[in-house]
Amino acid sequence: MRRIAAVIAATLLPLAAVFATDITLAIADDNDGAQLNPCAVPNEIVGSFEETAWRIWVAATCPVNNNQYPYVVWENWIEQGQLYPTDPSQGLKVPNSGATTAVHVLHSSPLTLSRHPESLQQGLLGAPNTNCNAANAPPPPNTAPPDNSNPLTICEEVREGGTTEDYIAGTGLWNRANQAAAATDSFDIQFPRPAVEIKADWIQVSTIGNHNFNCSNIGQTGLIHVETVDGSCFALAGMHLISKLIDKWIWATFEPQNTTTNPFRCEVLGCDDRFGSKPARSNGSTTSLTSELKKLMDAANLAPEWYNYRLDGVQTDFFRPKLLGSSIIEGENVGMPLTQASCISCHAVSSVRSDGFEGINLLTTNPVGFPQPLPSKAWIRRDFVWSLGLACPNGPHNSMQAGSLQPDCVSTLP
Repeated sequence: MRRIAAVIAATLLPLAAVFATDITLAIADDNDGAQLNPCAVPNEIVGSFEETAWRIWVAATCPVNNNQYPYVVWENWIEQGQLYPTDPSQGLKVPNSGATTAVHVLHSSPLTLSRHPESLQQGLLGAPNTNCNAANAPPPPNTAPPDNSNPLTICEEVREGGTTEDYIAGTGLWNRANQAAAATDSFDIQFPRPAVEIKADWIQVSTIGNHNFNCSNIGQTGLIHVETVDGSCFALAGMHLISKLIDKWIWATFEPQNTTTNPFRCEVLGCDDRFGSKPARSNGSTTSLTSELKKLMDAANLAPEWYNYRLDGVQTDFFRPKLLGSSIIEGENVGMPLTQASCISCHAVSSVRSDGFEGINLLTTNPVGFPQPLPSKAWIRRDFVWSLGLACPNGPHNSMQAGSLQPDCVSTLP
């Protein structure tokens, strides 16, 4: 079976040109980094990995509208769920090509559901679009499952930059049958440079204990980005960014300096940012922006609240550093001890078997360090990208035995 390789080879050439519709590309080197358009994502490493992560984040957070959605660039990107149709036999339709799009496509965390399928809360008040998660480790006075008398509600969305979207759509990997064929052919799935993805976790403000701000309280919104979604106010409390500028991707996580929404920020693993933070190393205390990062944000004309976000750290290999995680995304939402959190090690498990069996079944522990070998030659890795696990007919919302169906999926496997 060589059809998947032929499809992929035929679709890769136009990808770089399409990505320019999301963010203008800029080629950077050590001599011209200071001259870069702040709203242009570099397609090479600029200075340090921390500086590169910040430049990508700033470019993705450049303003689009002041008073209406989308507010920033990355909100124009497709949400991962829109790339995986429930009936693959009908083909793929994405926004601007006939599909219906929502203002925000907020949902529960697939990682939370894979680890704690019982934690999906039905009918959480104000949760938009679908059910979101009750945090597993909320700050007091909120309560965790199974009590849930006052649960902290966290919703998630994952936005795919243009190159990422085009690779998934153009190669046919949005269809699990094609992923199975790729595994049969031992095809090496490799996203092209400069593929990028942002995961954003939003806390429903009304479920936070001891808070005094909302989406209309201008005096507090300077501390954190807030938006009204389906009539409820949500605060953006965590952001993961991954970029395929190197083979193992750049992994970076950001949180706001807000003790109401992020009381445990950097307390366990510490923050380490030699480019953007003064001091460079901290353990949850308030830090200042460096003059270099402030100039970059000023040039990009970012809204005031973004100046309060900080980089927790950057991971570039299985031991650089060995641990990386967010107090919100992994800590409160997933309930994972941050001493067991490693973005790159977790994503390295993303894989598929030649019969379409989903690799999330291999995620039986919190992997740290170098990944374990795959079970057999019938498996291939999916270049660290977990969204491919959403392809029907399998998905993260059930036991995912071979041939089983994700709810509302239509099987296309033999």
